[in-house]
Amino acid sequence: MNKNLVCGFVNTLQYYFCSKSHLYVKTIIKNMKNFINNVSPNYIDDKVMIQYRNMQSENKPSYFRGLGPFLTKWFELGYPGIDESAVEIAKHFDLKIKKAGQPILQDDPTVGPLTKEEHTSLIKAMSHAYNIGELSLSDYAISLLISLTGRRPQQLVMLKYKDILQKNLDNGKVEYLISVPRIKQQGKQLQYRELPIISEVASIVQLQANHSVRLVEQILGKTLDEHTKGKIPVFLNEEKLPDFDITDPFLLESNKLYAKTTIADAALKSIVNNGKVISNRTGSLLNITPRRLRYTIATMLAKDGHNANTIAELLDHSSTSSTGIYIKNLADSVERIDFAVSEQLSFIADIFMNGITSKENYHIKFCSSRKCLSQNLNEKFPCDECAFFMPVDIDEVNVQ
Repeated sequence: MNKNLVCGFVNTLQYYFCSKSHLYVKTIIKNMKNFINNVSPNYIDDKVMIQYRNMQSENKPSYFRGLGPFLTKWFELGYPGIDESAVEIAKHFDLKIKKAGQPILQDDPTVGPLTKEEHTSLIKAMSHAYNIGELSLSDYAISLLISLTGRRPQQLVMLKYKDILQKNLDNGKVEYLISVPRIKQQGKQLQYRELPIISEVASIVQLQANHSVRLVEQILGKTLDEHTKGKIPVFLNEEKLPDFDITDPFLLESNKLYAKTTIADAALKSIVNNGKVISNRTGSLLNITPRRLRYTIATMLAKDGHNANTIAELLDHSSTSSTGIYIKNLADSVERIDFAVSEQLSFIADIFMNGITSKENYHIKFCSSRKCLSQNLNEKFPCDECAFFMPVDIDEVNVQ
């Protein structure tokens, strides 16, 4: 970096160190490194910004997008090295970024929620692959959990043996649950939410947990007590397990034993490719990701009549600001609303097409007064006998 920029960069970065997470700061440094490597500026102005924008791939605006707020803050704090023109021009660049919720609103067949048929086909394909030995127990367990609960991969790989729970209900039945960490909350102390799962899925997850415990016991050469067993991750990083000092007392408290989150994506892709799971909308192999499965579960809940609060709970959102999208764009809801509105307003279309031809038609509730809407009157009460009736001129209605 040019020495003229170092002071402004470091001091602005210090602001973010004091107000954001270390990962946020790490991303800023990554974005700035890309910026410096591409344009090597002595001073940041509109010309430099245009040069950098032209060098960015249209389908990868992430570096530029991440730089915008940082450069704006740099200028606002008054540190040297940046011109106001750079900040202004950054506001007007079209980054062609999809707005949040677009895949759901548009019911995108490639990245939006799955249809019921697509979701069912995926579940059948993964069960078949496991039964014939093409899918490992670990891949089957995490694929089932993602497909049926909508949990993030980061949450599932953090599950431990002790997080698989059973509760005896008053009616004599048993409820199966997993205690899932809420990974996007603020603060260091993780909170957990108990999520019910069906017994069939619980049995598969328990098998995987038992498998992980046996692997650790084989390396240690001894049987673990219940307390230590409870700390073993359900999904182990089996490739690196032999390299770890398993006797390290702090190892089980760290995240080193956790499997990588990418195991979920790899497992789902394998199921689709090997099972030839075809989308009923595109006619091609189903494009499957954990995010699409989150969309799918939330959309299914909305179709079943659950409100935004319930969906927010399922998705581990702290508010309903981003979950209402699932309710707003339900095709089934739109169809029901359209039918109800059409039924009530169809006679108006007839009036405008054919005119009022009988006294019977005249008694239909066709009125320019809105007062009756708040009077809760009997809907069979003829409008022309209502105290608030204000009939529309017949000549105005019979427009040809």
